[in-house]
Amino acid sequence: MPTLRLGAYHLPAAEVVLVQTLFRLFAHGNAFRWTFVAAPPYDALLIDDAHSESNSPRVLGLARIVLRLTRMNAPDAPGTLQRPIRADRLRDLLDHTEQALMDTRPAADSRIEQLGSLAGQAEPAPSLGAPRFKLRRWPPTVLLRGDPARIRMASLLSRRALSTTELARISGRSNEESQAFLQLLQTTGLVNLHQEAPAPEVLVRGHIGKAPTHPRGFGHGLIAGIRRRLGMLTGGTHTP
Repeated sequence: MPTLRLGAYHLPAAEVVLVQTLFRLFAHGNAFRWTFVAAPPYDALLIDDAHSESNSPRVLGLARIVLRLTRMNAPDAPGTLQRPIRADRLRDLLDHTEQALMDTRPAADSRIEQLGSLAGQAEPAPSLGAPRFKLRRWPPTVLLRGDPARIRMASLLSRRALSTTELARISGRSNEESQAFLQLLQTTGLVNLHQEAPAPEVLVRGHIGKAPTHPRGFGHGLIAGIRRRLGMLTGGTHTP
């Protein structure tokens, strides 16, 4: 199993240093798979339960598992660590979190990787103008993976329908990255397609073009005029 990444969000500096020190001590033992990192992506994120943003979707979307640092004598609950931070309790919490990730990660990651592979191999859809996509619901954490670029693109798509080019331009990502993300959202059924069908094409005097969008009376008069000029009216003759 690869190394797991733990981050901290709005913890006091002294507690961050303490966690880093304990990680160095734990690393001398066997089978310690965790590393403490300062930036996403995170496998788990340790946050101050008292902070105002502790339950915000943005913070919860940064990691697959959120761990909470609570006050002293707070009720015990899964995924929580009481203050003051003790080495044995932190290690127990990390062991339980590692087991939870092992139970969920293979199936989830396999599914996402499979979808990503399908998205990369998918044939581009025939262009019918400018197809636009809008989120039906917020993507799951396992799909966003705490990636700020994916979170930003998802936020933009939750507000209005965007094409691949528009999403790339507004988010500052490449067209390839935007297209791959949109295809992944399509494959998982998380976006709706907004697209206007093109006007039907008609043949007028040997030229293929868009059907006119003029009022009905004008269209009938134009067609009748063409037919008269070509001698196509019933019982009529064409005079050069």
